[in-house]
Amino acid sequence: MGRIRVGIVGCGGIARGTHVPHYKEMNDVEIAACADIDAAAARSLAEDFKIPRYYTDFNSMFEKEELDAVSVCTPNMFHKDPTVAALKAGAHVLTEKPMAGNLRDALEMYEASRKTGRILIVGFQTRFRPDLNMLRNMVNAGELGEIYYCRALALRRWGIPPRKTFFSKTLAGAGPLLDIGCYAVDFAMYIMNFPKPKSAFGVFYTKFGNNPEMARRGCWGGTWNPTEFEVEDNAFGMVKFKNDFTMLLETNWASFIDRDRFSVELLGTNGGAQLDPFEVYREIQGVRVTVRPQDQMPNVDIYKMRIRKFIESVKEGRPLFSPAIEGLRVQAILEAIHRSAIEDREVPVEWDF
Repeated sequence: MGRIRVGIVGCGGIARGTHVPHYKEMNDVEIAACADIDAAAARSLAEDFKIPRYYTDFNSMFEKEELDAVSVCTPNMFHKDPTVAALKAGAHVLTEKPMAGNLRDALEMYEASRKTGRILIVGFQTRFRPDLNMLRNMVNAGELGEIYYCRALALRRWGIPPRKTFFSKTLAGAGPLLDIGCYAVDFAMYIMNFPKPKSAFGVFYTKFGNNPEMARRGCWGGTWNPTEFEVEDNAFGMVKFKNDFTMLLETNWASFIDRDRFSVELLGTNGGAQLDPFEVYREIQGVRVTVRPQDQMPNVDIYKMRIRKFIESVKEGRPLFSPAIEGLRVQAILEAIHRSAIEDREVPVEWDF
């Protein structure tokens, strides 16, 4: 295979910050074109990164460009259409997380990948964290015994995204549940090798985003209109699994806690562990001990690795990380928690894909 021709759909911050620069570093990759419904955004990305052509319609880009691969960097609720169109046009796709804004769209994306034989990868760059993979290997080796309980955490002390693409239901679908809760669920499911869930219960709170004082204070250099804030800013859920395993999800954009936390905590019959900080809790000769790394974890640019592994996947013709079926199953859990919170009842998790 010669130089791989890549197209970008969605020319906002995530494309500009983590997709395009890392493609540009690769000698065997050429960014042929980009597309965005905002012509100014598309033109700006093309000019800043010397991308030859830009479009305001991704279908036109797929028709006119012979693309091998596509990065989908649109808001959550708009992942499906460019992904399906790119797959049908013969391109492999890396879509931003979460896989979609709802399970129905994610399932259609998965089916399009399966029917076209094209690769679809969901961009969980956290799969490349050394500590996450160390913990996964420990669980797979049985070092903690039977894992029966997990807390999956994606918590911020103050981190409400000020852009409407995050807090409009039409654009985002939900708040932190989809935005960062997807990472926590993926952490747990990846470590546990995707056990089959039975049911979920969830609750939503909006305590900060629609508060005028908080909106005026703003976050990350931007303020917002609190009357336009349509999603939850705190989401909590519990998922019960077939194999006597339970997962608690805690995620939010704002809370009175000591620090941000992106972690997993595991309880097993022979030990426990957590990611943040990395610690293992064991019993050695009848004495309970806490084990911490003496050396620093390897420093890995997980965003660069995401792009490089995607290109390797294109070359090999198979997904080398976070395949569509796993993204779909993360989405199924998120959907069940979301539905439960809206309906105020425990609901089954759809899983038979």
